[in-house]
Amino acid sequence: MSKYVFLGPILVICIWVLVSLFKLASPLFLPPFFETISTLLILLRQGNVFFDIWATVYRTLTGFFLAGVLGVPLGLLVGNYLKLYKTFEVVIDFFRSLPGTALFPLFLLIFGIGDGSKIATAVFVSLWIILINSAYGVLYSSKLRQKVGFTLGANRFQIFRDIVVMDALPQVFVGLRTALSISLVVVVVSEMFIGSKLGLGQKIFDAYLTYETTKLYAILLITGLLGYTLNKIFVAFEKRMVHWAGK
Repeated sequence: MSKYVFLGPILVICIWVLVSLFKLASPLFLPPFFETISTLLILLRQGNVFFDIWATVYRTLTGFFLAGVLGVPLGLLVGNYLKLYKTFEVVIDFFRSLPGTALFPLFLLIFGIGDGSKIATAVFVSLWIILINSAYGVLYSSKLRQKVGFTLGANRFQIFRDIVVMDALPQVFVGLRTALSISLVVVVVSEMFIGSKLGLGQKIFDAYLTYETTKLYAILLITGLLGYTLNKIFVAFEKRMVHWAGK
């Protein structure tokens, strides 16, 4: 781990403390840092927030997993057949350009106000990121390695499995990592605006409605730490799966 890894957070905290100390911003907009941390610790000690964390994590990972199961095979397939890619290029670009939040009303009609609508939104947004990155990974697979494989007597399936997919994996994981972060963002936003009994997004919105700014910032910190943790776990998994990338 780099010795500078904590420098950025320390600088941000120092700026936060100084702004609060010299009253450069109203406490309504930026509560004192130590007061926010105190509220954060109280929330963790009470324990109810862990149910909200779990609800958000469950929706995020479920949407991410479903998008991955659909997006990776479709992306590899579309990328492996150039004509197929050209056929669906406009369709893919159209759907990936649609904001997921604009589809809240549609998903509410189809799946109701429960977990289904929130998960569906995460799936929709993440699917195109994963699909496109998987397709690009295949499209930019080494043509020389494929020719060598054919020369050595490998058939098309072996070339696809042992060369194309392996070449594509680093780009596939780029898409997966991006999709995981986007899934969390979309789920939190959907919890805020679709509504939910549990979820960090709902707690953020509740704190906003009651002008509990300190609590709002505390939950935002929890959400940011959750996203950071999920990303670090996935990066560790990625390094084990595609350890040859960048070498």
